[in-house]
Amino acid sequence: MVVGLNFIALPNEQGSGAFHYIRNLLSVMSEYTLHDTHFIVYKQRQIHAAYIGMPANADVEYVDVPTLGNGWKRIVFEQTLFYRYIKACDVFYSYCTSMPLLVHAKRVFTLHDVYYLSNPERYGWLQRTYLKAITQLYAKRAHEILTVSKYSMKQIETFIPVSRNKIRLTYNILPAHAIEEQKTDIPDKPYFLFVGSIQPSKNIIRMVDAFEQFNTDGKYQLIIVGKPLHAAETILSHLSGKPDVCYLGYRSDKEIAWLYRHTEAVVLVSLCEGFGIPPLEGFLYGKPALVANATSLPEVVGDAGIKVNPLDINDIVKGFQQVTDCKDELVLHTHKQIELFDKNTTCEIWMNSLHINYTK
Repeated sequence: MVVGLNFIALPNEQGSGAFHYIRNLLSVMSEYTLHDTHFIVYKQRQIHAAYIGMPANADVEYVDVPTLGNGWKRIVFEQTLFYRYIKACDVFYSYCTSMPLLVHAKRVFTLHDVYYLSNPERYGWLQRTYLKAITQLYAKRAHEILTVSKYSMKQIETFIPVSRNKIRLTYNILPAHAIEEQKTDIPDKPYFLFVGSIQPSKNIIRMVDAFEQFNTDGKYQLIIVGKPLHAAETILSHLSGKPDVCYLGYRSDKEIAWLYRHTEAVVLVSLCEGFGIPPLEGFLYGKPALVANATSLPEVVGDAGIKVNPLDINDIVKGFQQVTDCKDELVLHTHKQIELFDKNTTCEIWMNSLHINYTK
């Protein structure tokens, strides 16, 4: 069995949530014995093989494509010159919405969300029209579509004309092993932690405004970690001059692990999340969450967090107070939520979709 893994959508070694989804699956796959499966990993040449995280016990061949970045150049390459690099395989998989449409193999990809269809304000008309057309085309050409939550599955069924039998649920999961921690220098105050990309859908401006109203005595700090994406300039300018709001930029997995361990709670009051893994990562360290009461986040958090209206700043202020007051009670439910997203069950569904031969 030859399985092609398409990573050419990864432009740098600062992977997004979509990349962490696949890297965690690969981490769990390392716990299995793999049989008669040859992997061909396609990546941009500037990405080191070690960063991909393929299991040491896997039979892997790497194919480098030119440096393409993450824009139209990569999209055009994928449907044209990429075919010069693609080798014969039985299954061809992409970890995000990225697929050479004419590849001769079983085609599988993970569609994390369709937020750009359900919330038209996220992109302009031209980009939204393109994304809708290409997603529908990918879905039509794929033999199987994976997605990361029950919420995303329902959204796909609503906005993409695709048979329900084509969709399989593969949750975001935690890695197989604990991540080594590296201390990050921050002021010596209790803090709340946001981890995610800096973009409008993360609702960062309302989160910050609510935190400032909650933190009138200056007891706490809000730490924001993540790389800037579209429209980040407006968001980052809103953070300036706020002494108890600290933006750390992009940080390594080791530094983020340390931040999770020492935070009061993880905050993610996004307007939309296909899954929203930071609360689940916080649960691993026994930390409660403050999240939006919409999209996939209630599914992820359950009784281990406080859920608020992401459009209501006053409700978010109350949420900060509630997660502080009820912290000990909320923490009691974190282990149950981790168990709901069983890493081995999800990894096996993923491997079965790709026809990977394995034994535990």
